[in-house]
Amino acid sequence: MRVDVVGGGIAGLAAAWFAERAGDDVVLHEAEQRLGGKIRTVDLHGRPVELGPDAFLARVPDAADLCRAVGLGDELVSPATGTAYLLHGTRLRRLPEGLVLGVPSDPVAVARAGILSPAGLARAAVEPFLPGRPLDRDASVAAVVRQRFGPEVLEKLVDPLVSGINAGDTEQLSIDATTPQLAALARGDRSLLLGARKLTRGRRPGDPVFLTVGGGLRRLVDTLRARLTRTEVRTGAPVASLDQLDGDATVLAVPAFAGAALLEERAPDAARALAEIDYASVVLTVLAYPAEAVTRPVDGSGFLVPRREGRLTTACSVASRKWPHWAREGEVLLRVSAGRAGDDRAMALDDDELVDRLHGELAGVLGLTAAPTWSQVARWPRSFPQYAVGHLDVVDRIEAALPADMAVAGAAYRGVGLPACVASARRAVERLSRQRP
Repeated sequence: MRVDVVGGGIAGLAAAWFAERAGDDVVLHEAEQRLGGKIRTVDLHGRPVELGPDAFLARVPDAADLCRAVGLGDELVSPATGTAYLLHGTRLRRLPEGLVLGVPSDPVAVARAGILSPAGLARAAVEPFLPGRPLDRDASVAAVVRQRFGPEVLEKLVDPLVSGINAGDTEQLSIDATTPQLAALARGDRSLLLGARKLTRGRRPGDPVFLTVGGGLRRLVDTLRARLTRTEVRTGAPVASLDQLDGDATVLAVPAFAGAALLEERAPDAARALAEIDYASVVLTVLAYPAEAVTRPVDGSGFLVPRREGRLTTACSVASRKWPHWAREGEVLLRVSAGRAGDDRAMALDDDELVDRLHGELAGVLGLTAAPTWSQVARWPRSFPQYAVGHLDVVDRIEAALPADMAVAGAAYRGVGLPACVASARRAVERLSRQRP
């Protein structure tokens, strides 16, 4: 049959790939002139720089499997360093070993890190002995972690990691949808610490946490397009109405709010459920410094900034150290994130103001003695879907209300990373398989 795929980001491209593998012909419609969606690799001063995601989780196989399927398996690379830090006041503290999305499995390692106060350490250490029962329903990440560990583990460890991944607020984020690893621990054991300890025992030293494609993630986009032999790719082709499509089935690989507008007439219940999914805006800024201007260099991949610090910066990656293909002799590249749910300060600043503010925040942490030699700002409005408590129920309602010849894919549903988007595309095509004669 012929499948229309609306949206040319990684979810749309993956949907076209899986539909072709199932024997279908595909027409892919992308409103912009380029494919890739949030994957945006640009050439800056002689090297490929990511202005969107720079990697994907290795333990979730879908993105890596897709890379291998299109011939990029030998091009996968992991970060040069896995060490990360947390900003604690004006000092950087190394994140302790044995964390599961910020949940500690080793109180001794947490104590050595110097992140928690003595009272916070004591509260974390007694967690296995506190009364309680396994989680039996969805709840916010904050509610579950605070109940087990008290406020410090939440504010100083879990929230920076989970918020950094989702640009969200753990007080609102669903534990089932946002952190299924933590949800599984909470459902399987009343003690999160003991559950995390069991999980970390299975980790093999040296296994990469993240992977990317050498030369930039655009290589995955370009290779996918080149390998789509039964797909007609239409860029600069926005779809304003489903009446424009005349295929046998449709995959909507667009943000939830765009899907809601398209489905308003044909599937109003699905449209209403899609409209319930909120989004946060973020800004990514790349800053380049002479190496001698960074007087307190970080020996790891970067650092996270807890919400409680009140800074514009939410995370800073030392990209030229993290990724060897970004490195140039005598230069340090920083990739700085700003913006999250409830904090649109970065979006309100113009580029010059934003660079000045970020440089000022970083100067005190890294000992910067000079202004950046160049910078690049990428704004991503309404780019991170927010999985509120009960989000998976909303997704179930969306899928149940869709016509049988339609499916949805992308970051709005069951995960925001590249592996989750690829997996959503595979599920969408499997749903449509019922329509094949």
